[in-house]
Amino acid sequence: MGSHESRIDAMYARDKVAAYVCVLAVWAVYLFVYWRMYDHLAAAGLTWLMLALGGLVLLLNTAAVVALIRHYKEDKAAIYGTDVYYLDRIAAEKRAAR
Repeated sequence: MGSHESRIDAMYARDKVAAYVCVLAVWAVYLFVYWRMYDHLAAAGLTWLMLALGGLVLLLNTAAVVALIRHYKEDKAAIYGTDVYYLDRIAAEKRAAR
């Protein structure tokens, strides 16, 4: 096992990548739905309204994830330290059970 700090850094890095992948997935879904619905939105005269509302949702979602990543970075020792502690306890119990 690596050092306590390196394990925390690795957990943080995995969570950061997962968060960014999820944001990209949300953007892709919104763009795909807008593209597929464009003709219907245009026929109803809602193109700009839906584009603005979708853009607002994407902006707020992205900002929330960026804030989450910043919070995790600031408090990663507290957030991930507990996880590392319990993972070590579980591993020790499994070794003892053998």
